[in-house]
Amino acid sequence: DKMSAPWAGFYDFWGNSTKKPLSAQSFLGILEDLEDAFPMPENGDGPPAAPAAPAAAPAAAPAAAPAPSKGGRCGEVLAARAGASKGAAPAPAAAGKGASKGAAPAPAAAGKGAAQPAAYPSHAAKPHAAPGGGQHLFEKKKVADDGHMRADAAAFVPGQGLVTEAKDAEVKSRRASAPEMSAASKRMPTYEKKDWIIAGIRHNVVSIISGDTGCGKSTLIPQLVCDAENLVPDDKVVVCTQPRRVAAITLAEYVAKDRRQELGDEVGYQIRFINKFCESTRLIYATTAIVLRRLHSEPTLDSIGCLIIDEVHERDVYTDFLLLLLKEAMLNGRMPHLKVVLMSATVKAEDFANYFGNVNGQTALKPESLRLGSYPATPRRVKIPGRMFPVEDFYFEDACEWVSFSPPERSGKGKGKKGGRDEGVTEDKIDAVYQAIQKVDTPQVRPGKDRADDYSEKTLKACALWRECEVYIDLVEELVYYFHKSEPKGDGAILIFLPGWGDIAKTYMRLYKSGENYKLITLHSLMTPEQQHEAFERPPEGFRKVVLSTNIAEASVTIDDVVYVIDTGVRKERSYDAGTGVSALDAKMVTKANAIQRRGRAGRCQEGLVVHLFPSFKFKDFEQFPIPQMLSSSMEEVVLQSKVIHGGSNSEISSMLTNSMAAPQPKAVDAAVQLLKDMNCLTRAGELTVLGKAVAAIPVQPNVAKFLLIAAAFRCIKPAACVAAFLSIKSPFQQSVNESSDKNKVTGKDYFNKGFCSDHLTNIQAYVEWRRETLRGRGDDFCDEQGLSPETLDMAFMMVQQFVSFMVDAGYDGDDVTGEGDYGEVDPVKKASDADALLKAAMVAGFMPNLCVLYRGQRSPYWYLDSNEEVSAFRGSVNAEYQMGLTDGEEWMVFSDSMKMGRFNSIMDSSLVFSPFVLLFANALMIDEKKNEIRFDKWYAYIQPGPWIKELLYLRSKVIPSFKDAIESRDLSSFPRDLVQRMTDFLRQRPIRLDKIEAVARSIDEEVTGAARKHMSFFEWPEDVGEEEEEQ
Repeated sequence: DKMSAPWAGFYDFWGNSTKKPLSAQSFLGILEDLEDAFPMPENGDGPPAAPAAPAAAPAAAPAAAPAPSKGGRCGEVLAARAGASKGAAPAPAAAGKGASKGAAPAPAAAGKGAAQPAAYPSHAAKPHAAPGGGQHLFEKKKVADDGHMRADAAAFVPGQGLVTEAKDAEVKSRRASAPEMSAASKRMPTYEKKDWIIAGIRHNVVSIISGDTGCGKSTLIPQLVCDAENLVPDDKVVVCTQPRRVAAITLAEYVAKDRRQELGDEVGYQIRFINKFCESTRLIYATTAIVLRRLHSEPTLDSIGCLIIDEVHERDVYTDFLLLLLKEAMLNGRMPHLKVVLMSATVKAEDFANYFGNVNGQTALKPESLRLGSYPATPRRVKIPGRMFPVEDFYFEDACEWVSFSPPERSGKGKGKKGGRDEGVTEDKIDAVYQAIQKVDTPQVRPGKDRADDYSEKTLKACALWRECEVYIDLVEELVYYFHKSEPKGDGAILIFLPGWGDIAKTYMRLYKSGENYKLITLHSLMTPEQQHEAFERPPEGFRKVVLSTNIAEASVTIDDVVYVIDTGVRKERSYDAGTGVSALDAKMVTKANAIQRRGRAGRCQEGLVVHLFPSFKFKDFEQFPIPQMLSSSMEEVVLQSKVIHGGSNSEISSMLTNSMAAPQPKAVDAAVQLLKDMNCLTRAGELTVLGKAVAAIPVQPNVAKFLLIAAAFRCIKPAACVAAFLSIKSPFQQSVNESSDKNKVTGKDYFNKGFCSDHLTNIQAYVEWRRETLRGRGDDFCDEQGLSPETLDMAFMMVQQFVSFMVDAGYDGDDVTGEGDYGEVDPVKKASDADALLKAAMVAGFMPNLCVLYRGQRSPYWYLDSNEEVSAFRGSVNAEYQMGLTDGEEWMVFSDSMKMGRFNSIMDSSLVFSPFVLLFANALMIDEKKNEIRFDKWYAYIQPGPWIKELLYLRSKVIPSFKDAIESRDLSSFPRDLVQRMTDFLRQRPIRLDKIEAVARSIDEEVTGAARKHMSFFEWPEDVGEEEEEQ
């Protein structure tokens, strides 16, 4: 009476015991065989499902069925299965092995009258429905909470699936108060995998879910976790993080509407400045940065029961840092209550599984051993198929063939890095293109050997002329027109991916001037929710919606009526040189993951089409994934937050960070540590200072936070808060894609620049005048007239209020704050006033060493950093055309950031300051009056001695100790007012001449040692003295 099965040698089925050692892999194979062998009905106790009708022409006669046991149900099931033709189509199942691999399920309709999806079997009748219809009933076995995978006390009973010793077969799987799932949610592929998903989360500390575009993971999985019985306690919340605030808001709005609830009730969101939730909220969508900030006040995240981290494939610095902190906490026994779920469409699941391997236990199943057809008790990764209509892929060669396009040939004398030298397209080059297309074997596209002959010689030549990182706006315009008129896939919106705002503006104007019935919409990260909603709305009758977007539409925004996607294949990527401290923004080709994500934007409501504007034979050479952001940005914020949240020495922090998923180089961490020492956030020994803790508490870049604190001590917090707000978001001035009708009208920065020679003060002036017009009820009209971004100004207003409130709580007593209601109202700063001097002093002290000195040139001044690199103001700066008025060494520019664009190094927002500012706040300074020489940081110059030297050294000896006292006492009002006035008088004197100034290789602090250091003046955090003070 024993079953005849390949795995019978491993397992005594009727005796319920193993015959020889059984590996996890073998056991999974057994479960798959059982799944195929026992097609059980929905309720688990009726007759087996009838086999499907046989195919018209079965391939061969089936093998004889094993003899059934005496009327036993197992034998009946096997006989029924064996009696069916092998060519028969299996009954539909959520992920059954018998499903046709070539058939794509029809997705759910997005609009009225659209095609409906293929029906999925309902598993809602009873909890934990198994593939094939049986029940998986579990009773939790109490085990030590040691971070390893949990096991359930379950046994396999023939004909009844996995059951427990529980007498009550009915297991409650959803909270009684959970609302009924909507019909739309039940059609999602995620819903069909709900049992796998919840089982995986229930039995693992960390679960990994990769779901194709359109599967509903971001909207449905948080709901499933929230509604599951006994998964997240009632006193804790489910938090789903998003890398962008756009996604956090729109997802929360969608889910609340889908559950027929008010937004902010059971479902809410939290982004910077906005908390849309209440005490009864169970599910919160939040930006990743919000969770990092919560770790400051709640190191073990006790209020969160399940943390879902979405879009982990984007590898932004906040997500990678959060994963690192979570892993470290869990490995050290903290957060024992927390469930973590990692989700993405293109996740490298194996990498994440290996990274969290110790958290789930060394015996955890590897993700590659899990197959969709199996139902292990402890799944660790679930792969969810997408719900999309078919999408056809086309490439540059197809686009050129459709519209007869060819890139212009360049002469051999082209300028710049990409200059000319096409040198004609020879027959050999055309033949090479033909051969390359023939070898293409990319998924989702016809094999190259079947289509190479379809292309004209002109198209093959166009492929030879194609250049990497080039955005072919002419081709984009022609493709939009082609799709608009010919409609190869019917009616629908067109989504165009462009690398940045400049290309968006150019393309917008080309399409706008065409005169066609296009409803043009731009989409970028800083749009308000109201503006984002415009992208989701249907266009007016007779118009074609065309959305021009950055990569924000790859994952954070889903526009369901998109049928056509034009992928220019180019993106902007930021890099960072830890040695020079200079960032670069370069055009790069998309990665394979980017291309897949962009493809997934089409086919949501009907068959779609994507055209990638690069040759198909180039795709195989693309990188698989983008570089993690932690490897392409400065590390000081991450290092500082690590010090505050995790603690430890510099070497421990370096070791922890280099063991993160991004694994930055130790030299990058060391550079960040040195920068934090220069900022006085760390002592020379690397210990966290009180200033470092205060800086870490303000949710901006460390140098901006330090600037705010110093400005508060100098009693000019409101204009400083305005400067910090725009540095944290972006300039309030926007590049309009519409041409002004009045060419003679002065707008934008030219209108607000009142001779300040300062981008920062120009921004303040724009803010002040906007607030005045807003209070008059015409804020939006004013923005339209002056080229201002209302959404940026609205956000800046909230940030100014937050910053001022923070400083008032810390004891700020400046005359510009009279009451809580006026925290966002800022007075204008007059040129050459005390407020002007103090604000710029705070900038120099906060942004040090971001300074460049101005030399007079024959046609224009030369600006140099202390690395001897030449820089200039970026072309949108008010200082782009600045002409020097004084002598060499007297004029300087202070800036908060710099960017290398191509061959040119540009400083971003900048302000003109003078030599007294630089000398007062230099980190290290030494004056030799006998030789008339001065050394400060990496600069060397000749000076004319005078009374200013004594005053300079006095102020340097008083400012930092007084600032330290104010920070440590948490009372900014304790910074002496008479010292502020004395400092202002010094700064407003005539600039100090620094003759023959030049940068040197090493700083004075590094060069001078021993007894000579007593002649130096240091602008650094004083060391604590004495045990009592150290304890305090």
